[in-house]
Amino acid sequence: MKTRSILLTTLCSLMIGMSFTACSDDDDEPEPIIDPADYPAYILNEGTWGGNNANISRFFPSYNTSTESDYYKQVNGKPLGDLANSIIEEDDNIYVIVGGSKYVVRLNLNCEEQARYAFPQGEGEPRCIDVEDNYIYITQHGGQVSKLDAQTLELVATFKGGDNLEGIVEKDGKLYVANAWRLEGSNNYIYNQEVLVIDAKTMTKSGSIPVVENPVKIYEINDRIYVISEGNYTTIPAALQVVDTKAGTSESILNDVDKITEGHNGLIYGIRSTYDENWNSVNSFFTYNPKNGNVSEASFLQDAPSSFSSTVIYLLEVGGEQDFIYVGTSDYVTNGTIYKFDASGKLIRSFDSGGINPKSIVFVD
Repeated sequence: MKTRSILLTTLCSLMIGMSFTACSDDDDEPEPIIDPADYPAYILNEGTWGGNNANISRFFPSYNTSTESDYYKQVNGKPLGDLANSIIEEDDNIYVIVGGSKYVVRLNLNCEEQARYAFPQGEGEPRCIDVEDNYIYITQHGGQVSKLDAQTLELVATFKGGDNLEGIVEKDGKLYVANAWRLEGSNNYIYNQEVLVIDAKTMTKSGSIPVVENPVKIYEINDRIYVISEGNYTTIPAALQVVDTKAGTSESILNDVDKITEGHNGLIYGIRSTYDENWNSVNSFFTYNPKNGNVSEASFLQDAPSSFSSTVIYLLEVGGEQDFIYVGTSDYVTNGTIYKFDASGKLIRSFDSGGINPKSIVFVD
């Protein structure tokens, strides 16, 4: 069996080659039946700064097949570029931000490039992305959010404000944007304490929400917005917060949180990460229940490798037809490793991510 996109392409090619027909929307022709188990997933490997070694690899969640390394290059005949920051799938399109190379690209479900927008050299690095109502919204360092047509990737409007902008989500016509930090002088970092609220239609600021210093990651899970602030790396710890968009306030849930993802049964899975005196990672896994506000420090992984407590964990995702749990690790130098768990947290297997610093996975369905 092939993926949906490959199968459709193959069917079209075969039909075009026949003298009496072509690939069309003929109502008399049955739709091809695609087994959901055949849907692929794509790993965005961030690469290293200046290494021009970011890539997208492919694997199939329902099969124990090996990773197809640098699948993007296989189908497009060129490397992805330098330092990939974000990937998202929406309406059968995959959008990827390549920050070091300063562009965003729209791919089809077979990872084939359909459109591209290159950010002007004078603008800041593109960082994070969200998609809503046929537009994509991209944050940039230097205080800018760019609004692009989701199909053509033509620039529609820009918002200018804030400093180095990071995470972004759209909810109910508003953009919630992490206004992270700025640099004064050569090494004086100023950490902001706000999430900007921007009207998505007019691209003008409508307010801000106070949060812990240095907000970086923003998630929308089960219609609620969560923010991870990284603090000041010394006296102020990282913190997970939930935002009340109506009141314009935020509430801290737990300190030292590095990543979260939507788990099972309405729960949120997360990783807490600190460093010891030698700057080695110290990790633990937790579960948060938004319904009652309870935090469980018991790991949602039954048999995680012992190395998880001290290795660098770069990725946490839940997805696929059977809601597998994926944890990606990195040493910043060689290809990362992906660990696949079933929904109960039992380890199924581990495999090569196909690149350095596996950052995200998108699941085609």
